[in-house]
Amino acid sequence: MLFSYNPHGMTLRGFARLLAAFLPLAAAWPCSAADFDDFAPGAKAMGMGMAYSAVADDAYALFFNPGGPANTPYAQASASVGRQLSPVGTMSYAAMAYMRPFELINTATVGGAYMSIRQLNGGDKDELRFNYSQEIKVPQLLLTKPLKVGGDWKFLNINEGHPGSSSLFGMGLDFGVLARSNFGLSGSAVMSDLVTNVGQPRPKFNFGLAYVWHKWLTIAADTKIRQNLTDFYPGVEASFYEGMLKVRAGRGFQLDGVSQFAWGLGFNLSPLVLDFAMTLPSGGIHRPGGGFQMSASWRFGAPSFTGNFVGSAASSAQSLQSEIEKLAERKKAADEEAATAETHRQISEAELGVLEQRVKEVGEEYRGLQRKKEEAEFGLKESELDEAARKAPKRAPPIIRPPPPPKKPSWPQRHVVKPGETLRSMAKTFYGDGNLWELIYDANRDKVERGLPQEGSEFVIPKPPKP
Repeated sequence: MLFSYNPHGMTLRGFARLLAAFLPLAAAWPCSAADFDDFAPGAKAMGMGMAYSAVADDAYALFFNPGGPANTPYAQASASVGRQLSPVGTMSYAAMAYMRPFELINTATVGGAYMSIRQLNGGDKDELRFNYSQEIKVPQLLLTKPLKVGGDWKFLNINEGHPGSSSLFGMGLDFGVLARSNFGLSGSAVMSDLVTNVGQPRPKFNFGLAYVWHKWLTIAADTKIRQNLTDFYPGVEASFYEGMLKVRAGRGFQLDGVSQFAWGLGFNLSPLVLDFAMTLPSGGIHRPGGGFQMSASWRFGAPSFTGNFVGSAASSAQSLQSEIEKLAERKKAADEEAATAETHRQISEAELGVLEQRVKEVGEEYRGLQRKKEEAEFGLKESELDEAARKAPKRAPPIIRPPPPPKKPSWPQRHVVKPGETLRSMAKTFYGDGNLWELIYDANRDKVERGLPQEGSEFVIPKPPKP
Protein backbone atom coordinates (compact mmCIF):
# COMPACT_ATOMS: atom_id res chain seq x y z
CA MET A 1 0.00 0.00 0.00
CA LEU A 2 2.97 2.35 0.44
CA PHE A 3 3.44 2.77 -3.28
CA SER A 4 -0.24 3.14 -4.23
CA TYR A 5 -0.93 6.03 -1.87
CA ASN A 6 -0.61 9.55 -3.27
CA PRO A 7 -0.18 12.27 -0.61
CA HIS A 8 0.24 14.98 -3.28
CA GLY A 9 3.78 15.81 -2.40
CA MET A 10 5.57 14.06 0.49
CA THR A 11 7.60 16.36 2.75
CA LEU A 12 11.24 15.93 3.72
CA ARG A 13 10.11 15.20 7.26
CA GLY A 14 8.00 12.31 6.00
CA PHE A 15 10.93 10.88 4.09
CA ALA A 16 13.18 11.26 7.13
CA ARG A 17 10.73 9.09 9.05
CA LEU A 18 11.01 6.42 6.38
CA LEU A 19 14.79 6.52 6.61
CA ALA A 20 14.61 6.29 10.38
CA ALA A 21 12.85 2.94 10.01
CA PHE A 22 16.09 1.49 8.61
CA LEU A 23 18.33 2.68 11.42
CA PRO A 24 17.35 -0.02 13.94
CA LEU A 25 17.98 -2.64 11.26
CA ALA A 26 21.45 -1.24 10.68
CA ALA A 27 22.23 -1.19 14.40
CA ALA A 28 20.96 -4.68 15.13
CA TRP A 29 23.78 -6.53 13.38
CA PRO A 30 27.42 -6.96 14.40
CA CYS A 31 29.74 -4.90 12.20
CA SER A 32 33.14 -5.37 10.71
CA ALA A 33 35.17 -3.60 8.08
CA ALA A 34 34.12 -3.80 4.44
CA ASP A 35 36.87 -4.82 2.02
CA PHE A 36 37.34 -4.70 -1.73
CA ASP A 37 34.94 -7.66 -2.13
CA ASP A 38 32.05 -5.34 -1.12
CA PHE A 39 32.97 -2.51 -3.49
CA ALA A 40 30.92 -1.68 -6.61
CA PRO A 41 32.03 0.83 -9.27
CA GLY A 42 30.32 3.94 -10.67
CA ALA A 43 31.25 7.56 -9.97
CA LYS A 44 27.61 8.59 -9.62
CA ALA A 45 26.95 5.93 -6.98
CA MET A 46 30.23 6.76 -5.22
CA GLY A 47 29.33 10.49 -5.11
CA MET A 48 25.98 9.61 -3.48
CA GLY A 49 27.75 7.63 -0.79
CA MET A 50 26.87 4.22 -2.33
CA ALA A 51 23.15 4.85 -1.61
CA TYR A 52 22.17 3.82 -5.10
CA SER A 53 20.10 0.62 -5.26
CA ALA A 54 16.78 2.50 -5.24
CA VAL A 55 18.05 4.98 -7.89
CA ALA A 56 19.88 2.62 -10.28
CA ASP A 57 19.42 4.66 -13.45
CA ASP A 58 22.74 4.26 -15.32
CA ALA A 59 24.79 1.36 -16.69
CA TYR A 60 26.48 0.72 -13.33
CA ALA A 61 23.09 -0.18 -11.88
CA LEU A 62 24.08 -3.75 -12.86
CA PHE A 63 26.42 -3.79 -9.83
CA PHE A 64 23.88 -2.31 -7.38
CA ASN A 65 20.43 -3.52 -8.45
CA PRO A 66 20.04 -5.87 -11.45
CA GLY A 67 16.39 -4.74 -11.80
CA GLY A 68 17.24 -1.05 -12.24
CA PRO A 69 18.12 -1.09 -15.98
CA ALA A 70 14.71 -2.51 -17.00
CA ASN A 71 13.03 -0.72 -19.91
CA THR A 72 15.94 1.64 -20.60
CA PRO A 73 15.04 3.90 -23.56
CA TYR A 74 18.45 3.70 -25.32
CA ALA A 75 21.75 1.85 -25.31
CA GLN A 76 24.51 3.01 -22.95
CA ALA A 77 28.23 2.33 -22.72
CA SER A 78 30.27 3.44 -19.70
CA ALA A 79 33.82 3.26 -18.43
CA SER A 80 35.24 4.11 -15.00
CA VAL A 81 38.65 4.29 -13.33
CA GLY A 82 39.41 5.08 -9.72
CA ARG A 83 41.68 4.65 -6.73
CA GLN A 84 41.04 4.49 -3.01
CA LEU A 85 43.40 4.41 -0.01
CA SER A 86 43.09 2.31 3.14
CA PRO A 87 45.28 1.05 6.00
CA VAL A 88 45.69 -2.23 4.11
CA GLY A 89 46.90 -0.64 0.88
CA THR A 90 45.90 1.35 -2.15
CA MET A 91 43.01 -0.10 -4.14
CA SER A 92 42.86 0.63 -7.88
CA TYR A 93 39.97 -0.37 -10.06
CA ALA A 94 38.52 -0.06 -13.53
CA ALA A 95 35.12 -1.02 -14.90
CA MET A 96 33.14 -1.07 -18.13
CA ALA A 97 29.40 -1.53 -18.55
CA TYR A 98 26.99 -1.75 -21.46
CA MET A 99 23.23 -2.15 -21.67
CA ARG A 100 20.59 -1.79 -24.35
CA PRO A 101 16.88 -2.38 -24.95
CA PHE A 102 15.93 -5.96 -25.75
CA GLU A 103 13.95 -5.67 -29.00
CA LEU A 104 12.20 -9.02 -28.62
CA ILE A 105 10.47 -7.93 -25.40
CA ASN A 106 9.16 -4.39 -25.23
CA THR A 107 10.07 -3.56 -21.63
CA ALA A 108 13.21 -5.69 -21.29
CA THR A 109 16.89 -4.70 -21.19
CA VAL A 110 20.05 -6.77 -21.60
CA GLY A 111 23.60 -5.79 -20.69
CA GLY A 112 27.02 -6.78 -19.48
CA ALA A 113 29.78 -5.38 -17.30
CA TYR A 114 33.38 -6.06 -16.34
CA MET A 115 35.23 -4.89 -13.25
CA SER A 116 38.87 -5.31 -12.22
CA ILE A 117 40.13 -4.49 -8.70
CA ARG A 118 43.74 -4.56 -7.51
CA GLN A 119 44.57 -3.78 -3.88
CA LEU A 120 48.08 -3.63 -2.55
CA ASN A 121 48.40 -6.22 0.25
CA GLY A 122 44.68 -6.90 -0.12
CA GLY A 123 44.11 -9.09 -3.15
CA ASP A 124 42.70 -9.00 -6.66
CA LYS A 125 39.24 -9.44 -8.09
CA ASP A 126 37.94 -9.75 -11.64
CA GLU A 127 34.25 -9.95 -12.33
CA LEU A 128 32.27 -10.41 -15.54
CA ARG A 129 28.50 -10.27 -15.44
CA PHE A 130 25.55 -10.45 -17.82
CA ASN A 131 22.21 -8.86 -17.03
CA TYR A 132 18.59 -9.31 -17.99
CA SER A 133 15.88 -7.05 -16.56
CA GLN A 134 12.25 -6.33 -17.36
CA GLU A 135 9.27 -4.31 -16.21
CA ILE A 136 6.28 -6.36 -15.10
CA LYS A 137 2.87 -5.40 -13.75
CA VAL A 138 1.80 -7.03 -10.50
CA PRO A 139 -1.82 -6.02 -9.75
CA GLN A 140 -1.77 -7.85 -6.42
CA LEU A 141 0.89 -5.45 -5.08
CA LEU A 142 -1.20 -2.34 -5.82
CA LEU A 143 1.74 -0.61 -7.49
CA THR A 144 1.11 2.56 -9.46
CA LYS A 145 4.01 1.81 -11.83
CA PRO A 146 5.35 -1.48 -13.22
CA LEU A 147 7.77 -3.38 -11.02
CA LYS A 148 11.36 -3.58 -12.28
CA VAL A 149 12.94 -7.02 -11.80
CA GLY A 150 16.25 -8.37 -13.04
CA GLY A 151 19.11 -10.74 -12.50
CA ASP A 152 22.85 -11.01 -13.21
CA TRP A 153 24.80 -14.12 -14.13
CA LYS A 154 28.41 -13.48 -13.21
CA PHE A 155 31.85 -15.05 -13.26
CA LEU A 156 34.44 -14.21 -10.62
CA ASN A 157 38.15 -14.68 -10.24
CA ILE A 158 39.43 -13.74 -6.76
CA ASN A 159 42.82 -13.79 -5.10
CA GLU A 160 42.63 -12.57 -1.51
CA GLY A 161 46.34 -11.75 -1.46
CA HIS A 162 47.37 -13.88 1.49
CA PRO A 163 50.78 -15.53 1.37
CA GLY A 164 50.46 -18.75 -0.56
CA SER A 165 46.88 -18.02 -1.65
CA SER A 166 45.84 -18.84 -5.20
CA SER A 167 43.16 -17.49 -7.47
CA LEU A 168 39.68 -18.91 -7.06
CA PHE A 169 37.18 -19.03 -9.91
CA GLY A 170 33.47 -19.07 -9.30
CA MET A 171 30.05 -18.31 -10.71
CA GLY A 172 27.11 -16.63 -9.12
CA LEU A 173 23.73 -14.94 -9.38
CA ASP A 174 22.36 -11.58 -8.28
CA PHE A 175 18.67 -10.67 -8.12
CA GLY A 176 17.02 -7.30 -7.62
CA VAL A 177 13.65 -5.54 -7.68
CA LEU A 178 12.79 -1.86 -7.86
CA ALA A 179 9.31 -0.59 -6.96
CA ARG A 180 8.26 2.98 -7.80
CA SER A 181 5.41 5.24 -6.79
CA ASN A 182 3.73 8.07 -8.66
CA PHE A 183 4.88 10.69 -6.13
CA GLY A 184 8.68 10.22 -6.30
CA LEU A 185 9.24 7.45 -3.75
CA SER A 186 10.96 4.22 -4.76
CA GLY A 187 12.22 1.17 -2.90
CA SER A 188 14.57 -1.69 -3.73
CA ALA A 189 15.50 -5.13 -2.48
CA VAL A 190 18.61 -6.97 -3.74
CA MET A 191 20.06 -10.38 -2.98
CA SER A 192 23.56 -10.82 -4.40
CA ASP A 193 26.60 -13.06 -4.47
CA LEU A 194 24.87 -16.40 -4.57
CA VAL A 195 28.16 -17.88 -5.79
CA THR A 196 30.23 -20.98 -5.59
CA ASN A 197 32.94 -20.94 -2.92
CA VAL A 198 35.50 -18.31 -3.80
CA GLY A 199 36.54 -17.51 -0.23
CA GLN A 200 33.99 -14.75 0.37
CA PRO A 201 31.25 -14.64 3.02
CA ARG A 202 27.97 -14.97 1.12
CA PRO A 203 25.18 -14.08 0.44
CA LYS A 204 24.52 -10.34 0.70
CA PHE A 205 21.28 -8.38 1.06
CA ASN A 206 20.58 -4.76 0.32
CA PHE A 207 17.47 -2.67 0.96
CA GLY A 208 17.13 0.86 -0.36
CA LEU A 209 14.82 3.85 -0.43
CA ALA A 210 14.92 6.97 -2.58
CA TYR A 211 12.69 10.01 -2.80
CA VAL A 212 12.70 12.71 -5.49
CA TRP A 213 11.55 16.02 -4.02
CA HIS A 214 10.21 18.64 -6.43
CA LYS A 215 12.07 16.98 -9.32
CA TRP A 216 15.47 18.42 -8.34
CA LEU A 217 16.50 16.83 -5.03
CA THR A 218 16.99 13.08 -4.58
CA ILE A 219 17.40 11.67 -1.08
CA ALA A 220 18.46 8.02 -0.84
CA ALA A 221 19.58 5.44 1.70
CA ASP A 222 20.83 1.85 1.48
CA THR A 223 21.13 -0.77 4.20
CA LYS A 224 23.67 -3.49 3.30
CA ILE A 225 23.70 -6.76 5.20
CA ARG A 226 26.03 -9.75 5.02
CA GLN A 227 27.69 -12.09 7.47
CA ASN A 228 29.27 -10.05 10.31
CA LEU A 229 28.55 -6.78 8.52
CA THR A 230 25.58 -4.43 8.45
CA ASP A 231 26.04 -0.89 7.20
CA PHE A 232 23.87 2.11 6.44
CA TYR A 233 24.64 4.48 3.57
CA PRO A 234 22.71 7.77 3.15
CA GLY A 235 23.19 10.09 0.17
CA VAL A 236 21.69 13.02 -1.72
CA GLU A 237 21.79 14.44 -5.25
CA ALA A 238 20.72 17.94 -6.34
CA SER A 239 20.05 18.82 -9.96
CA PHE A 240 20.62 22.28 -11.50
CA TYR A 241 20.27 23.94 -14.90
CA GLU A 242 17.68 21.54 -16.30
CA GLY A 243 19.79 18.57 -15.13
CA MET A 244 23.04 19.67 -16.78
CA LEU A 245 24.82 19.90 -13.41
CA LYS A 246 24.32 17.48 -10.52
CA VAL A 247 25.89 17.81 -7.09
CA ARG A 248 26.10 14.77 -4.83
CA ALA A 249 27.11 13.90 -1.28
CA GLY A 250 26.93 10.92 1.06
CA ARG A 251 28.60 8.85 3.71
CA GLY A 252 30.85 6.92 1.34
CA PHE A 253 32.19 3.37 1.13
CA GLN A 254 33.92 2.24 4.34
CA LEU A 255 36.98 0.50 2.88
CA ASP A 256 38.84 -1.54 5.53
CA GLY A 257 37.08 0.27 8.40
CA VAL A 258 37.96 3.86 7.44
CA SER A 259 34.90 6.14 7.67
CA GLN A 260 34.50 8.24 4.55
CA PHE A 261 32.65 11.32 3.41
CA ALA A 262 31.80 11.29 -0.29
CA TRP A 263 30.90 14.03 -2.73
CA GLY A 264 30.65 14.21 -6.48
CA LEU A 265 29.66 16.13 -9.58
CA GLY A 266 27.82 15.06 -12.70
CA PHE A 267 27.68 16.78 -16.08
CA ASN A 268 24.92 15.85 -18.49
CA LEU A 269 26.29 16.81 -21.90
CA SER A 270 23.92 14.40 -23.58
CA PRO A 271 24.62 12.08 -25.23
CA LEU A 272 27.88 12.26 -23.21
CA VAL A 273 27.60 12.06 -19.42
CA LEU A 274 30.61 12.71 -17.17
CA ASP A 275 30.73 11.89 -13.45
CA PHE A 276 33.41 12.58 -10.88
CA ALA A 277 33.49 11.52 -7.21
CA MET A 278 35.86 11.83 -4.28
CA THR A 279 35.93 10.45 -0.75
CA LEU A 280 37.71 11.90 2.26
CA PRO A 281 38.30 10.19 5.60
CA SER A 282 35.80 11.69 8.04
CA GLY A 283 38.19 11.12 10.96
CA GLY A 284 40.77 13.51 9.53
CA ILE A 285 42.78 13.91 6.34
CA HIS A 286 45.87 12.53 8.08
CA ARG A 287 44.31 9.07 8.13
CA PRO A 288 45.11 6.65 5.29
CA GLY A 289 41.85 6.94 3.41
CA GLY A 290 40.02 8.74 0.62
CA GLY A 291 39.96 8.25 -3.10
CA PHE A 292 38.48 9.33 -6.40
CA GLN A 293 36.66 7.89 -9.39
CA MET A 294 35.81 9.17 -12.86
CA SER A 295 33.17 7.78 -15.19
CA ALA A 296 32.20 8.57 -18.75
CA SER A 297 29.03 7.31 -20.41
CA TRP A 298 27.68 7.56 -23.91
CA ARG A 299 23.96 7.15 -24.49
CA PHE A 300 23.34 6.09 -28.04
CA GLY A 301 20.36 7.78 -29.65
CA ALA A 302 19.72 10.06 -26.67
CA PRO A 303 18.77 13.65 -27.57
CA SER A 304 21.49 16.25 -27.19
CA PHE A 305 21.37 18.42 -24.09
CA THR A 306 20.79 21.50 -26.23
CA GLY A 307 18.06 19.75 -28.15
CA ASN A 308 16.59 18.42 -24.94
CA PHE A 309 16.73 21.88 -23.35
CA VAL A 310 15.20 23.48 -26.44
CA GLY A 311 12.76 20.62 -26.62
CA SER A 312 11.76 21.21 -23.00
CA ALA A 313 11.34 24.90 -23.71
CA ALA A 314 9.40 24.11 -26.87
CA SER A 315 7.29 21.61 -24.96
CA SER A 316 6.60 24.22 -22.30
CA ALA A 317 5.79 26.78 -24.98
CA GLN A 318 3.54 24.26 -26.70
CA SER A 319 1.81 23.53 -23.40
CA LEU A 320 1.31 27.24 -22.83
CA GLN A 321 0.05 27.66 -26.38
CA SER A 322 -2.32 24.75 -25.85
CA GLU A 323 -3.56 26.33 -22.64
CA ILE A 324 -3.99 29.68 -24.44
CA GLU A 325 -5.97 27.97 -27.17
CA LYS A 326 -8.13 26.22 -24.60
CA LEU A 327 -8.72 29.53 -22.82
CA ALA A 328 -9.54 31.15 -26.17
CA GLU A 329 -12.03 28.36 -26.90
CA ARG A 330 -13.54 28.77 -23.46
CA LYS A 331 -13.76 32.53 -24.02
CA LYS A 332 -15.38 31.98 -27.39
CA ALA A 333 -17.86 29.55 -25.86
CA ALA A 334 -18.54 32.03 -23.04
CA ASP A 335 -19.06 34.83 -25.60
CA GLU A 336 -21.46 32.62 -27.56
CA GLU A 337 -23.32 31.78 -24.36
CA ALA A 338 -23.43 35.49 -23.48
CA ALA A 339 -24.73 36.33 -26.97
CA THR A 340 -27.36 33.60 -26.68
CA ALA A 341 -28.33 34.87 -23.25
CA GLU A 342 -28.57 38.44 -24.62
CA THR A 343 -30.80 37.21 -27.47
CA HIS A 344 -32.99 35.38 -24.99
CA ARG A 345 -33.12 38.52 -22.84
CA GLN A 346 -34.20 40.64 -25.80
CA ILE A 347 -36.82 38.08 -26.77
CA SER A 348 -38.05 37.96 -23.17
CA GLU A 349 -38.21 41.76 -23.02
CA ALA A 350 -40.18 41.82 -26.30
CA GLU A 351 -42.56 39.16 -24.98
CA LEU A 352 -42.87 41.09 -21.73
CA GLY A 353 -43.67 44.28 -23.66
CA VAL A 354 -46.34 42.43 -25.63
CA LEU A 355 -47.81 41.04 -22.41
CA GLU A 356 -47.77 44.46 -20.77
CA GLN A 357 -49.56 45.98 -23.81
CA ARG A 358 -52.07 43.16 -23.72
CA VAL A 359 -52.63 43.71 -19.99
CA LYS A 360 -53.15 47.43 -20.68
CA GLU A 361 -55.65 46.66 -23.46
CA VAL A 362 -57.48 44.16 -21.26
CA GLY A 363 -57.59 46.77 -18.47
CA GLU A 364 -59.08 49.33 -20.83
CA GLU A 365 -61.61 46.76 -22.05
CA TYR A 366 -62.49 45.97 -18.46
CA ARG A 367 -62.97 49.64 -17.58
CA GLY A 368 -65.13 50.10 -20.71
CA LEU A 369 -67.25 47.12 -19.75
CA GLN A 370 -67.47 48.44 -16.20
CA ARG A 371 -68.77 51.79 -17.48
CA LYS A 372 -71.28 50.06 -19.72
CA LYS A 373 -72.40 47.97 -16.77
CA GLU A 374 -72.84 51.07 -14.61
CA GLU A 375 -74.73 52.84 -17.41
CA ALA A 376 -76.95 49.83 -17.87
CA GLU A 377 -77.63 49.67 -14.13
CA PHE A 378 -78.33 53.41 -14.03
CA GLY A 379 -80.71 53.14 -17.02
CA LEU A 380 -82.42 50.18 -15.39
CA LYS A 381 -82.82 52.06 -12.12
CA GLU A 382 -84.12 55.12 -13.94
CA SER A 383 -86.60 52.96 -15.82
CA GLU A 384 -87.73 51.34 -12.58
CA LEU A 385 -88.20 54.77 -10.96
CA ASP A 386 -90.13 56.06 -13.98
CA GLU A 387 -92.31 52.98 -13.91
CA ALA A 388 -92.89 53.30 -10.18
CA ALA A 389 -93.70 57.00 -10.59
CA ARG A 390 -96.13 56.21 -13.43
CA LYS A 391 -97.94 53.60 -11.37
CA ALA A 392 -98.01 55.63 -8.10
CA PRO A 393 -101.32 57.59 -7.35
CA LYS A 394 -101.16 61.29 -7.96
CA ARG A 395 -100.97 63.45 -4.85
CA ALA A 396 -101.83 67.09 -4.26
CA PRO A 397 -98.88 69.33 -4.46
CA PRO A 398 -97.52 70.21 -1.06
CA ILE A 399 -98.29 73.60 0.46
CA ILE A 400 -95.19 75.64 0.51
CA ARG A 401 -95.13 77.97 3.50
CA PRO A 402 -92.62 80.79 3.60
CA PRO A 403 -89.93 80.44 6.26
CA PRO A 404 -90.53 82.38 9.47
CA PRO A 405 -88.66 85.64 9.69
CA PRO A 406 -85.42 85.45 11.66
CA LYS A 407 -85.66 86.48 15.26
CA LYS A 408 -84.10 89.79 16.11
CA PRO A 409 -81.34 89.54 18.69
CA SER A 410 -81.94 91.05 22.08
CA TRP A 411 -79.48 93.64 23.41
CA PRO A 412 -77.29 93.79 25.35
CA GLN A 413 -75.82 90.28 25.02
CA ARG A 414 -73.43 88.37 27.28
CA HIS A 415 -70.22 86.77 25.98
CA VAL A 416 -67.38 84.86 27.74
CA VAL A 417 -64.03 85.74 26.17
CA LYS A 418 -62.36 82.76 24.55
CA PRO A 419 -58.56 82.29 24.12
CA GLY A 420 -57.24 84.31 21.19
CA GLU A 421 -60.26 86.65 20.85
CA THR A 422 -59.75 90.37 20.36
CA LEU A 423 -62.06 93.37 20.51
CA ARG A 424 -62.12 93.56 16.74
CA SER A 425 -62.93 89.82 16.38
CA MET A 426 -65.83 90.15 18.82
CA ALA A 427 -67.09 93.25 16.95
CA LYS A 428 -66.90 91.29 13.74
CA THR A 429 -68.81 88.39 15.33
CA PHE A 430 -71.64 90.39 16.88
CA TYR A 431 -71.85 93.44 14.61
CA GLY A 432 -70.48 92.15 11.36
CA ASP A 433 -68.01 95.03 11.37
CA GLY A 434 -64.68 94.96 13.27
CA ASN A 435 -64.42 98.73 13.26
CA LEU A 436 -67.19 98.90 15.92
CA TRP A 437 -64.86 97.48 18.58
CA GLU A 438 -64.88 100.73 20.48
CA LEU A 439 -68.52 100.08 21.51
CA ILE A 440 -67.44 96.85 23.18
CA TYR A 441 -64.39 98.54 24.72
CA ASP A 442 -66.42 101.40 26.22
CA ALA A 443 -68.80 98.91 27.85
CA ASN A 444 -66.06 96.73 29.33
CA ARG A 445 -63.09 98.97 30.15
CA ASP A 446 -62.36 97.21 33.44
CA LYS A 447 -61.95 93.88 31.64
CA VAL A 448 -59.42 95.05 29.06
CA GLU A 449 -55.65 94.95 29.68
CA ARG A 450 -53.26 96.47 27.24
CA GLY A 451 -55.88 96.55 24.52
CA LEU A 452 -56.84 92.87 24.88
CA PRO A 453 -59.88 91.38 26.60
CA GLN A 454 -59.18 89.24 29.64
CA GLU A 455 -59.54 85.58 28.79
CA GLY A 456 -62.53 83.95 30.57
CA SER A 457 -64.13 87.25 31.57
CA GLU A 458 -67.78 87.94 30.75
CA PHE A 459 -68.25 90.92 28.39
CA VAL A 460 -71.41 92.94 27.88
CA ILE A 461 -72.10 93.44 24.20
CA PRO A 462 -74.14 96.65 23.76
CA LYS A 463 -76.63 97.24 21.01
CA PRO A 464 -75.00 98.34 17.78
CA PRO A 465 -75.88 101.70 16.33
CA LYS A 466 -78.57 101.88 13.73
CA PRO A 467 -77.31 101.96 10.20
